[in-house]
Amino acid sequence: MNDRIYYSKEAEELAAQQRTILALVVMLLGLGLGAVVALLFAPRKGDDIRKDIADQAGTLYDNGRETTGKAFKELQKDFDKLRGDVEDRLKNVSR
Repeated sequence: MNDRIYYSKEAEELAAQQRTILALVVMLLGLGLGAVVALLFAPRKGDDIRKDIADQAGTLYDNGRETTGKAFKELQKDFDKLRGDVEDRLKNVSR
């Protein structure tokens, strides 16, 4: 990708660092410009958009709690079954 010849490791590292900084600056400028354009062409008011985002975040939170609750109950059942199996095997080994 880079056909340049560097005369020291430090010069190569400095060039890589400068490329990284330039890429970050360009990315941040692009994000800022995109945000400005999005706000200029937004079809609704900011209050409405924030309310929609908050509602969706609340829905996702509730769905996440429900899903993790179900998963936790299943894990608890599996753990109890595993514990019973281990206790049975330990009883059989000690006989």
